Amino acid sequence: MTIDPEGPVFGPANIDSRAVGESPVRPATLFRVLLRGGVWQVTKDGRFYGHYMAGQPAFDAAEAAARAIVSSGGTANVLWNDRRPQAGASDRTGGPNVAPIGVTRTMQFRAGSTRIVP
Repeated sequence: MTIDPEGPVFGPANIDSRAVGESPVRPATLFRVLLRGGVWQVTKDGRFYGHYMAGQPAFDAAEAAARAIVSSGGTANVLWNDRRPQAGASDRTGGPNVAPIGVTRTMQFRAGSTRIVP
């Protein structure tokens, strides 16, 4: 038996588990809309994205950025604390239709669909 030093290297094959031509999966970009100290803050993947004086402009900015990511082939999620009145919910003092402080909503932005996950 002879060994050709210029031949292929012995060892396990370098096999990519993805199909040929398939792009690698990118994780979803995460936008978070938070009220802190009276100012609405938007973060993108944990980093500062913008400050807003009202909740709706902050949410609109996060949504527009998420849609831009989807249009370039990515995916995005927008998280926010939903304090709107909820059917059948009540706070600890017995007030009707008040969402608990900890209710977090997620809006998922994917190509071809947008849905809200409680």
